[in-house]
Amino acid sequence: MKKTIILSFILWLIGAGAFTMAAQEQNPPEALKIHGPENAAQLSHQQLEEGKLLITVTDADENPIKGLTRDHFKILRGRKTAKILSVEPLATSKEVPLNIVMVVDNSKSMEQRNAVTPLIEALNAFYRTVRPIDTVSVVVFDEKGSMTVNGHSLHAKMLQTSSAEQLSRFVSDSMYRGLTEGTYLYDAMLLALDIAGKMPAKNNKFLAVFSDGEDINSVVKKPDLQNAAKDIANFSVYAVDYMPAPEINPFLNSFAVDHRGRAWKAGSAAELLPVFESFSSTLLHRYVVAYRFLEPPSGTMRFADPKLTIEEVTTIDSAPLLNHIYFGEAQSELGHPYHLFQNKNETTAFDEKNFKGAMEKYRHVLNIIGRRLVANPDASVRLVGCNANTGIEKARIDMSRARAEAVRAYLRYVWGIDGKRMKVEQRNLPQMPSTNRIPEGQAENRRVEILSDHPAILDTVDSAYVEKACDLTDLRILPQIRAEAGISDWQAKLMCGDSDKEIKAITGEGDLPAEWRMPLDAAMLDQIAGCDTLQTRLHITDREANVYDSQETTMLPVTFVQRTKQMTETLEYKVKEQYALILFDYDSDAIKARNKTIVDRIITRMQQIPQASVTITGHTDSIGAEAYNLKLSERRAQAVRKSIVSASSGMAERLHVMGVGPSNPLYDNARAEGRSLNRTVTITLEYLQK
Repeated sequence: MKKTIILSFILWLIGAGAFTMAAQEQNPPEALKIHGPENAAQLSHQQLEEGKLLITVTDADENPIKGLTRDHFKILRGRKTAKILSVEPLATSKEVPLNIVMVVDNSKSMEQRNAVTPLIEALNAFYRTVRPIDTVSVVVFDEKGSMTVNGHSLHAKMLQTSSAEQLSRFVSDSMYRGLTEGTYLYDAMLLALDIAGKMPAKNNKFLAVFSDGEDINSVVKKPDLQNAAKDIANFSVYAVDYMPAPEINPFLNSFAVDHRGRAWKAGSAAELLPVFESFSSTLLHRYVVAYRFLEPPSGTMRFADPKLTIEEVTTIDSAPLLNHIYFGEAQSELGHPYHLFQNKNETTAFDEKNFKGAMEKYRHVLNIIGRRLVANPDASVRLVGCNANTGIEKARIDMSRARAEAVRAYLRYVWGIDGKRMKVEQRNLPQMPSTNRIPEGQAENRRVEILSDHPAILDTVDSAYVEKACDLTDLRILPQIRAEAGISDWQAKLMCGDSDKEIKAITGEGDLPAEWRMPLDAAMLDQIAGCDTLQTRLHITDREANVYDSQETTMLPVTFVQRTKQMTETLEYKVKEQYALILFDYDSDAIKARNKTIVDRIITRMQQIPQASVTITGHTDSIGAEAYNLKLSERRAQAVRKSIVSASSGMAERLHVMGVGPSNPLYDNARAEGRSLNRTVTITLEYLQK
């Protein structure tokens, strides 16, 4: 039992008490929290310096846990997490010394109790663990009284060394040839306190007192010891009471407790050797843990391109008129996406030349046809209603007719077209249907086809407008941010560099993307054109609540070339003429007869503008295999090229032909009208004009 008490004292001396509070700040703003392995019963630490701890880890049996690595520790300060840089056993450390002052009772009562040899053997087990960087001071009693501290002539002497041999010789001489008649415990303790007080304040210091008997002969009194110990920083006191009395000496007990230590009662001399062997093996099985708290986010944002040029381009747009009106499943009412007037009065100011792009023009397809029928009173149309001929629309000829009647009613009552000029027909599938095996094809077959022999009714929809064009398709921004703690949330803003105008904001959670791509569509170009430069601003909050706000960012110069300024200065400005053939049927590269008018127009323009570059690009919808569609788009483009070359010699070398299949679709493939408009070939003429 007594052996267990002494062993527990030594383990507690080295582990919990000596290092827990010693070198920490007295009033830290936020204490460190140390987490160890799952099987740790006790964990204590000493702050050696900023970024370095000495950690003791013991199991439920108070044995040190060996073999720990960086993965076994976690260090927190509030929400802040430290990165563990290294974990080194104290036994191999060359940087963290031990500073121990031991008071050893060498009065003659040790000889009388047959404890001299067991104590020397026990201490020798400890000396063998002493490293060159350790400082061990041993104080023993001395009858001569040769040491003076604070005006007191002390009956004590000391040796300070890191040599195990010298320590052993000094204690052996004191025990075998230097036993004292008197007991000078307090004298020896005052000398030990003086040694500890002269050590650097930041160093951790232990006083270990081994007493065989109560003080009798010292000139030093208890208040002297209390006064000498009160101002020693990072100081702990521990005592082993080896006196014959059954109770722990009251003064040693209170002195130890007052200085963050503890006093224990020891038993027989036979217990000393196993206690010090355990002490020796335990002392160095602690860990020097180097760490640093994770850095807050830092870094930069930069643009992938060195500059951005925006130019006003005159666009002459000849878009095909898609003569199909689509309906929802089992529906025959006109609705989205068509722009419908409520009465004839609203049609007065309608002008098809006001619209940009084929999709915007398609939304007004009924109004375009209405206006053309008004302008051409000799023209008539056929309205052919169709259905998907599957599911609830199977063989629903009545549904087909109802759809055609809905179109006829709109043209009659809103545009005032005589009903006799509009013939209603009905059938199940269209004459040239889309595939009926998939929902997309079925949606395309639920339609009304508007047909006419008059060339003006289904002619292209032409318009001319000035739009902004850019030398880049996307604005690419590259965040280069380091966030060791990980990112909780972020917000990125694209700003006009010469003002606080916000162009676009993006928010997100978690890691930043490697790259932001902002499509430079017409709306974006309109905003950017008024900026001399662009810059980014980034706000980040990491998982430890650190905040990063970008202060400096790369500026992207913006050059805006305005057509009005070019014309004033009689400079050349860019013109783009864009034509799209009347659309191809599903899965077809056959050019319809009414495309001949468009081909003739293109040939005429090429003859008028010999300096224009000409690009013929074939497109498809997204139905079917991509590889098949790519070849289909190439066949469509080559069919157009053949028509141009066969109609006019000398054109071949000016034509650049390619097929892009379903990639970079012109229109939304999720909608029936978008897929139909994507079955096309676009022809673009680009040139400079004064």
